Amino acid sequence: ETFETSPSFGLTQMNRYSIKWLLARMTDHIEVLGGLASRFEEYMSEGRKNGYEVEHIWADHWEQHKDEFTHETDFDEYRNRLGGLLLLPKTFNASYNDWSYAKKLPKYLEQNLLAQSLNPDAYDRNRPLKKLKQAGLPFIGHNEFKKADIEARQKLYVAIAKQVWN
Repeated sequence: ETFETSPSFGLTQMNRYSIKWLLARMTDHIEVLGGLASRFEEYMSEGRKNGYEVEHIWADHWEQHKDEFTHETDFDEYRNRLGGLLLLPKTFNASYNDWSYAKKLPKYLEQNLLAQSLNPDAYDRNRPLKKLKQAGLPFIGHNEFKKADIEARQKLYVAIAKQVWN
């Protein structure tokens, strides 16, 4: 199985640790490729204070997405796709996980490079992101985050995975 053969690959109750490992590995890869120091061990850390966890980009509010989903299970499936996930500090997740994408977007600029890349403003003066675009990765900022944005993000993650596990 590859990410390409499983376009809906994402978080389930059984694979949270594996998803965390994938996100940590991919986040670390793009940061090193962008010229930053490796932080893989930090991303894999556990614990209440300094640990990292899988964060959904969308808050768990189906009613905010009824324009694109007629059923809550379809929303849940998209929300849990790999392209709809990030790895963020537990403190961030506890503070902002219920916020809308629009409210979280400025806060993503304070996080790791994969989170920063969601915000269109990150591309103005961010040297590591410019290096990643030059490396052929399809990074784009998202002013809003709809179903098509999760699909685009899923393709980005596939491209990153191909580099990591070439």
